[in-house]
Amino acid sequence: MSDARAPLDVITSVAAKELVVERTFAAPPERVFDAFTDPQQLTQWWWPRGFSCPSAEVDLRVGGTYRIAMQWPDDFPVEARFSHSLTGEYYEVDRPRRLVMSGRAVSDERGELFATLIELTFEPCEAGTRLLMRQSYFEPLPPPEAFAGAPQGWSEQLDKLASLLARPLDEAPYEGET
Repeated sequence: MSDARAPLDVITSVAAKELVVERTFAAPPERVFDAFTDPQQLTQWWWPRGFSCPSAEVDLRVGGTYRIAMQWPDDFPVEARFSHSLTGEYYEVDRPRRLVMSGRAVSDERGELFATLIELTFEPCEAGTRLLMRQSYFEPLPPPEAFAGAPQGWSEQLDKLASLLARPLDEAPYEGET
């Protein structure tokens, strides 16, 4: 018997926890927004240090979906690798100001493990773009070690994004620190 469960409705559910991250990037809001929605750019920076993104698929429209594959570090114990990808649906797409989407950790064997709502606001500022990321978590929560590491994970991931944004768009793909 499968322990897969139906996808959680992240719009009407009540969040159990929330993470807020702010970061300023030396790039215009259009460039930062596009880095969150362009599959080629996502594969270059999504996931924290040590992880990589072998593929990304994006159908950028309200009701459209995305899938961001995860490659775990080789030294990470196989039994602790709980997810194979992050998938979700877009609820709001307002380039270059706002992007709202579900974030669903998915296992090939067990389906959706947990779901979040990710709200991204891109504000122009003197230095470039101020990003406000609000991630709402619902029951069931991620594994405790994953939830505890979320602030550091987002920080590392956004460091990789800053490195990508520092390069011209036509430069060779970013082979940043994974």
